Formats: sequence, structure tokens, C-alpha cells
Amino acid sequence: MIRTLYRSSKGGYTTDVPVTHWRVALRDETGLLWVDFAGEAIEVVEPQLRDLFQFHPLAIDDALRETHVPKIDNWGGAIYLCAHTARFDPEKLELTTREVDIFLGKNFLVTHHREPVEALDRIWTFTQTDQSRLTLGADQLLYDVLDHIVAEFMPAVDQLDEAIDEIEIEVFDKPTQHTLNKIFSVRRATLKMRRIIGPQREVLNRLARDDYPFVDPQARVYFRDVYDHLVRLVDLNESLRD
Repeated sequence: MIRTLYRSSKGGYTTDVPVTHWRVALRDETGLLWVDFAGEAIEVVEPQLRDLFQFHPLAIDDALRETHVPKIDNWGGAIYLCAHTARFDPEKLELTTREVDIFLGKNFLVTHHREPVEALDRIWTFTQTDQSRLTLGADQLLYDVLDHIVAEFMPAVDQLDEAIDEIEIEVFDKPTQHTLNKIFSVRRATLKMRRIIGPQREVLNRLARDDYPFVDPQARVYFRDVYDHLVRLVDLNESLRD
């Protein structure tokens, strides 16, 4: 599925923009085009990223063929970011993550993900009823995306905390071999979360402090806010791991 929205410099708002009109939207320097590739085949996505957006081949390869921990690269014509969402399954005691690849330009945001991402769905729905934030530019839309992605970690942390509390009760009440298996499962979950939120914190730290094209210096304070959330998540996760 390919979702698109376009806010023109004249204030018009359109969704489901045909591919043939993307080039026109990109020429609107004060407009905003958001293209979301959700579960699309590489053969469909790659020509658009290469020929229309003209992203660097290595950035395209990172987005479509490689699985990364969170990272950020400045390729001149666009900034490439990799971020992750997280969800904890209390029944299986497993933490699952989903990668979101993001390209930020002067007047566009491109997102790519292989599986559904609720954070993007929420922002998409919100823009249908309130387009005011789209007037703030692509960097503010990027902030909204990252803010919602990071927000998904908090329920996972709370559920993981509850699972650990239940295991502690079981340890002192009636421990079994299954109890030990649960301990190893939650330990793996905390380690997996640590491997994600540490690098993701660094990505937000760089957005909040470094000079990037297409990111207004005045917008850095918003990325700093998301960074602060990740700092707290890192501390919480360390406590859970201990």
C-alpha cells in the first residue's frame, strides 16, 4: 500500500496523490508531500526512491534491504533515519520491534516499513481532521512521527514491569522450571529493548543538537523533548534488567 498526502503552498490539501503528480508536488518548495510505503515490494519502491526522489543508492539500500539498529545519516539531498517501534507480548513474554525507514527533505517526508505501524496510522488519521501542523513543515512532521514511535515504548515497558512483578511473586510462592524459563524470556526482552532504545536515543540527541539541513534550528527543542523521553526509557529499562 502507498499512502500520500500533499499540502500545497496555496493551502490546498489532497490525499491519494497519483504517482504522476509527485514530481509536481516536489517542485512546490513551500508545500509538503508525505509518501508512506507500507509493505510494498522492493521492485515498486526502489524506482521511486532512485529516479523520482534521487536518494543516494546506499541510503536506498539501507532502507530496502538492510535491517539496522536506529541510525541517522546526512546524504546532502535528504536525511535518512532508521527508527524502531516496540511491542511486548505478556503471554509469550516476547518483545517485537518494527523498523521504520524515513527520508526527510526540504518539502517532503518519505516513510517505508514492511509491517503496519500504529504510530504512523495515528498521525495519518490525525491529519485527516486537522491539517494545521502540516503548515509547520516537513521537520515538524518528522517530529510527530518520532514522538509517536517513541511513545509506543512506554506501554511495552509497563507490561514488562508487570510481567517481572508476577515472576517475583511466583519465585517466592511456588517456583518451577517454567519460572526459570520466564526469567530468561524477560531478560531477553530487556536486552532487546536496550539494543534499540540506546541507539534511538543517540539519533534524537543528534537531531536536537547537530546542524542538519531541512531541520529548523528552532525545531530542535521538540526533538530534545523526544530525546528526554528516551533517556527516561533507558533508565527504566536498566532498572528492569537489574
